[in-house]
Amino acid sequence: MHRLLFFLCFHATLFALITDSISLCVLRVSFLEDTTSSTTGNGRFLLTDQGIDCGQYTIDPPPHDYDYFLSQIDAVNKYFQHVSYGKFGIDIEHSSIFPSSLHGDYGLSNTMGYYNPYGNPSIKEERLTRLFKDTIEKSYETDSIKFSDYDLVVIFHAGIGQDFSLPFLDPTPEDIPSTFIDSEMIQKYLGHPHVTVGDHVINKGIMLPETQNHLLYDISESMFSDAERPCEYQYGLTGTFSLMIGFAIGLPPLWNIETGESGVGIFGLMDQGSNNGRGIVPAPPTAWTRLYAGWENYVIGGFGLEYSLPIRSENSIIKIPIRSDEYYLVESRSNWIKPNVSIDSLRFEIGSNEYSDTYPSYIEILIDSSGIARDSNGVFNFVPNYDIGLPESGMLIWHIDESVIYNGISSYGINSDLNIRGVDLEEADGAQDIGFISFDIFNDPTSGWFGDIWYKGNSQYVLANPNMNGLKPTFGPETFPSTKANDNSHTFIAISDISKAKDTMNFTLTNSYIANSFPDTLHNFKISTDINNDGRNDILGGKDSLYVQLISDNLTKQYFHYPEALNFDLFVKNYENNSDIHVFEFFPKEVKHYIYNYDIVSDSINFMSLLVLDSLMIPIINEGSIEFVWKNTTEWDLHKKRVIASPRNYYISDDGRGIQVEKFGEFFSKWNSRSFCYIAGIDIDMDANIDLIALDTNGILYLFNHELNLMPSFPLDVKLAPPILSQNLLDDNFPEIIGKSKDREQLYVFDSQGQEIFNFTTLAQDSLISLGEFGGRSSIFTQSAIYQFDLYIDPLGNSWSTEHGGMGNSRIIDLNYSFSKNGKELLRNTYCYPNPIAEGLGTIRIETFGSENINADVYDLTGHFIQSFNKQTIYDGLQINEFRWDISDISPGLYFVHVSAVKGNENETIVLKIAVVE
Repeated sequence: MHRLLFFLCFHATLFALITDSISLCVLRVSFLEDTTSSTTGNGRFLLTDQGIDCGQYTIDPPPHDYDYFLSQIDAVNKYFQHVSYGKFGIDIEHSSIFPSSLHGDYGLSNTMGYYNPYGNPSIKEERLTRLFKDTIEKSYETDSIKFSDYDLVVIFHAGIGQDFSLPFLDPTPEDIPSTFIDSEMIQKYLGHPHVTVGDHVINKGIMLPETQNHLLYDISESMFSDAERPCEYQYGLTGTFSLMIGFAIGLPPLWNIETGESGVGIFGLMDQGSNNGRGIVPAPPTAWTRLYAGWENYVIGGFGLEYSLPIRSENSIIKIPIRSDEYYLVESRSNWIKPNVSIDSLRFEIGSNEYSDTYPSYIEILIDSSGIARDSNGVFNFVPNYDIGLPESGMLIWHIDESVIYNGISSYGINSDLNIRGVDLEEADGAQDIGFISFDIFNDPTSGWFGDIWYKGNSQYVLANPNMNGLKPTFGPETFPSTKANDNSHTFIAISDISKAKDTMNFTLTNSYIANSFPDTLHNFKISTDINNDGRNDILGGKDSLYVQLISDNLTKQYFHYPEALNFDLFVKNYENNSDIHVFEFFPKEVKHYIYNYDIVSDSINFMSLLVLDSLMIPIINEGSIEFVWKNTTEWDLHKKRVIASPRNYYISDDGRGIQVEKFGEFFSKWNSRSFCYIAGIDIDMDANIDLIALDTNGILYLFNHELNLMPSFPLDVKLAPPILSQNLLDDNFPEIIGKSKDREQLYVFDSQGQEIFNFTTLAQDSLISLGEFGGRSSIFTQSAIYQFDLYIDPLGNSWSTEHGGMGNSRIIDLNYSFSKNGKELLRNTYCYPNPIAEGLGTIRIETFGSENINADVYDLTGHFIQSFNKQTIYDGLQINEFRWDISDISPGLYFVHVSAVKGNENETIVLKIAVVE
């Protein structure tokens, strides 16, 4: 059902501590008596049943007097006490109902239709605000109520609420919709932000009908004349009342209030879940809403662990981070009215019995068998489990995007965009049905159904994932739905081995690439090295306290140092039976150099010495020896902008513009039209020559060969932030390039050709630290996580594993291998760009493997020689050469370029076609 309510904005943050009970000032108001058919009833409160007799199954029966409304308050209080685990409710002792007489009410001089005129929607909200004001003024005029003694004004008016889409044309369109009135609505229609009576200021309140049960009125005889079981169309007031209280205390709506499109359907109070159990058993708020209200806390899920999750109980929510403002919430819900029995299963069991020829109605089972109970006023005020109105039992997996919530919360727009919702249910059937139109007239899933819940045996999950037939369900990277983030990047999270629905559900949490027990926000990774010489890299890290974490010791952390400075460096020097740990703390005026010794035999760390150095000194560690450079523009600032390699060293010019290269003591510049901020060295094509990774100030990544020619497929069209690291992770014989997004919470892995291989979601503060080995596998280390790939193979020096090249800040890359052609052709890739050439220059690009001489001869269509280009080379491996052809004196037409590459007795040729146009 689509709820048709009118609301104005409220302002909130992403966390609201709603833990104080509220007192209610309840006003009963009637209207000028009429016989208008466009409204339900005659404008007066119902004291006797005038409609279809449902006997013992009547919901909210009359008389609707003082005691009846006291029971309604009690029912709502018990709902909130239950779902908030006693943290929120109604302060009944300090709440009051006016008038205080049994059958009293405040009679207004207008009819009900006046306050919700049909066919004139432009004044509806104004009239509803007027009803709020008229009721307050009438009640104060009569009883001089001290409104300032109460937290919230609640108005119950005579008649039915205009709150449901009925299965036929509504004959009473002027019934009044349930409404939350706030100061902005009052300001808009009354000209000031509050209603003032005497010394009292009222700036918000809610308006509700006396009942939601049409069958209590004589109009029901005609409204439900064709219904086989009209008593199935009864609804209680508790759900609507609870929803309105939710609005008043600041629980955000989770559907589109402009269109009526559902956001979370029947799975939460602040959407269609308010109508569960025919409005008698409203659904608890979603896991996110309960956390937002401060009624529960969560447990952070860790990868590599198995979880036993009890059915909804306090603090039984698992949070699985995707990035800083995006995460999953997992909870277990049970709709059982007795072990393994729900309302629907009991109806089916009775209806399919050989001695029965019909299924019992939902209301019959709800009232007779669910354990709910009513008081002497006929109001159901005891519900043992508010989840019994759900369509099935199992796990609910919520996808939360706080950036969407933040942008939409003040305008009630958390779930206004059905494609990107702030609070989204990951529907286990693989379809996003909730909120969308369905053409299935027999099983309408648009408000939620059994197929949306996660449990082994869910037939709808198997239809979407046929390869999982007979297996425990998985919500993972390749399933439907998948664990992709809202920006379509991969999380590689898997919630697997989901059990059958039971009192305690089980599942495992893993990540395809993140090592078990990570991410760990307290990890603060610094370096990975084999500190105990057992052949496996261990971890050093920390922030306020530094630790060693031995892989052979079940990841136990051994703390050894407590830095005084926020900025510090670590490095380790290994010996046969011990290792030295050097800690450098940087202060404004000095550097403190601590040395600790780790003894392998005793597995102990002992303080050795402390040296105090000049604050401008930066340690550089190369092959275990410590050198220092000065932290100023003449040394350190130059050092961190260079790649030291043989036979060439590369620099970013002092002002950041362009790349310089030193060759045999001679300098030359290239690419000085770009402003670069970071460079790194790597042999990307495995030709035993150092290539250059360069990042410009806009975050655009370039890759140059050893002669600073741009490599194919570069620059990349994503924006990255320093550092950019490179090493072979995937055992494909070529290094990968790794970097974090400059403006998004993503970690990228590109292949040697610049193609994106992985795009991991990550936390903004989870800095990229280094590459290396962990658990025998090539790994990416971030501040809090370790991403593992293929088996680790020694890169033989071909690695740029930290921001400054290696663990010691040396920025040196030294290859321990030589180039082998391995049957590669001399001419690898040859083309001209642009082609055709319209004006100015064309560039003939020739890529060769190990050639000694390259020649390109240009001929016109008749075979006449035009121009020749030649280059002799001395490098093995991949060579990229570009020749600029000036066409300023060349006539339009078709030209041929005869390209040849020579090495010893080898000779390869190719012919290019180039068009020159006017």
